[in-house]
Amino acid sequence: MNHRIKPPSNILSTYTRKHGHLRTLFVLIACLSMLTLNIRPDIVYADNQSTNTDEYPIPPEIESGNCILMDADSGIVLYEKNSDEKCYPASVTKLMTALIVAENANLSDTLTVSANAVSSVKYGDANAGLKTGEEFSVEQALNMMLIKSANDIAYALGEHVGGSVANFANMMNKRAAELGCLNTHFTNASGLTDVNHYTTAYDMALICRAVLDYPVIMNAISYKKSYSVPPTNKTSDTRYYRLSHSMVTGKYLYEYCIGGKTGYTDAAGHTLATFAQKDGIRLICVIFNSTDEQRYIDTTALFEYGFNNFHKLNISQNEDTFSFNQGLGLGGFGISGRALNINSDICLSVPDSDCVIIPVNASFSDLTKEIIYRQHGSLSDMINTDSETASAASDDSNTASSILADIYYYYGAHEAGHTSLYFSGAAASGDIPSDNRKPADGSAASDSQIQSGGSAASDSALPYLASDTSASPLSNAVTVTGHFIYINLWLFISIVCVFILIVLLLIINAKKNRHGLRF
Repeated sequence: MNHRIKPPSNILSTYTRKHGHLRTLFVLIACLSMLTLNIRPDIVYADNQSTNTDEYPIPPEIESGNCILMDADSGIVLYEKNSDEKCYPASVTKLMTALIVAENANLSDTLTVSANAVSSVKYGDANAGLKTGEEFSVEQALNMMLIKSANDIAYALGEHVGGSVANFANMMNKRAAELGCLNTHFTNASGLTDVNHYTTAYDMALICRAVLDYPVIMNAISYKKSYSVPPTNKTSDTRYYRLSHSMVTGKYLYEYCIGGKTGYTDAAGHTLATFAQKDGIRLICVIFNSTDEQRYIDTTALFEYGFNNFHKLNISQNEDTFSFNQGLGLGGFGISGRALNINSDICLSVPDSDCVIIPVNASFSDLTKEIIYRQHGSLSDMINTDSETASAASDDSNTASSILADIYYYYGAHEAGHTSLYFSGAAASGDIPSDNRKPADGSAASDSQIQSGGSAASDSALPYLASDTSASPLSNAVTVTGHFIYINLWLFISIVCVFILIVLLLIINAKKNRHGLRF
C-alpha cells in the first residue's frame, strides 16, 4: 500500500503564495524584455541583408581627365573620375552666368552694351560682334551667350546684372557656395582663363542641377534650329547663330540628350556639360580636360552606363518603417507606414518626389539606411514646439515644415539616395538641396595662361525658346504631400496594458491570500 505524507496546509499555502509572486514577476520580466527590443539608437543602420551589393555595375573605360555622372534629381554620383580636382571650365562657366541672370534679372528688360564689353574680347575669342550702345532684351542676350557662346555678351550680362563684372563674379561665388560647391571660384562671366577661375566636375554638376529648374536656359542649350537676332538700334543686319553641342545635333547626336554646353581654351582643353533623360531618369555628365572627340565619346558611354544599369524607386512608396528612441517619455518609439495621427495638426511625411537610384538587379530591401536627427530632446517637446509654428502658419500652404531627420540610403558602400522626414504636410520651400557630404580634396589647377575660349559656333537644333518675361524656375517649392508616415502608438498602448495586467494580478493575488485561497 502506497502511503504518501501530506504536507501541512500552512506550508502548502506559503509555497503557492511564493510561487504566485514568482509567476507575476516572471510575467513582468518577460513583458519588459519584449518591450526593450524596440529600443534603437539615435543613428540607425537598418538590418536589411543585401544579397548582391558587391555586384555593382562595371563602368566603361573613360579617357577624359576629369568627369562625373550624376543623377540630377537626387544628386547621387553614379561614376566619377578625379571629380574633386580643380580645373579650368572654359565656356561651361556660362551655365553659372546664365543661372545668375535667370535668378536676378527680368528677361524683358533692355540691356545696353558698354564699350568695356565690346573691348573685352581678344582676337580668336568667341564673340557676337557687338557694338557699343547696342540694345537687346535680357532674354536675347542670354540666348546669344548660350547658343553662340559669345564672350562679349557674357561680359555685358555681367555688367547689367551685377553692376560690374567683379561684383557679378561675387554673385556667382556666393551662389556656388549655396549650392554646395566647395572647390569653385569664379572671376569672370565668360570662362576666360585665370588662375583664380576654377571649379571641379562635381561642383559643376551641382550647378547643372540648379540650371535644370530654368526653362529659359534649358531651351537655349537644346536649340536645334538656327537662332536669329533681328536688326537692332546699331545694325540693320539679322544675326544667325547655331548651337555647337554635337550631341544635341551633329556627329554625336544622342536621342536622350536634352541640352548641354561646350567649352574650350588651351589651358582648359575641351570641356563639356550635358543633360539627358530617359524613362524618368535625368542624368548630368560633366567632362573636363579632354579632346574635342573624346568628350562626346565618354559622355555617350556614361549616359548608356547610367540608363542601362540603374533604375529609380520612389522612397515614399517603398519605405514603411523607421525607428528612433526619441520617445514620449517611455523608451523606444516606433514609426510605421500605417496612419495614426498624434492630433489633427501634426503628422510626419516624406516628399513624394524623393527616390533612390540603384542597380537594375537590386530592390529596395537590399538597401541599408542611416537616420540622422536634426535636434535632440524628447519627441513630445519637438512636436509641441513645432505644432505652434504649424498652427500659426496653417493658412499658408507654402510654409516649410520642420525637418525631424535626414535619411540616407546605401547600396553596399554606395549612397543610393536620401530624403527628409518632415513634421506636418506643409510645403518645404527652397532651392535644389545641396549635399555637402562629398569630401573636398581637389588638387590645384595649372597656371597656364592663354586666350579665352568659348566653343565656336557650329551645327545644332531642338525646342522653341521661351518668351516669358520673367525667369521663374520650374519649381520653387517642394510640396510635402502624399505618403504620410505617422507615429506608431502601439508601443505606448502595450506598456499601459502590461501595467494594468500586472496591477490586476497583484490585486487578485492579494485577495486570495486574504481569504486563505490558493492558486
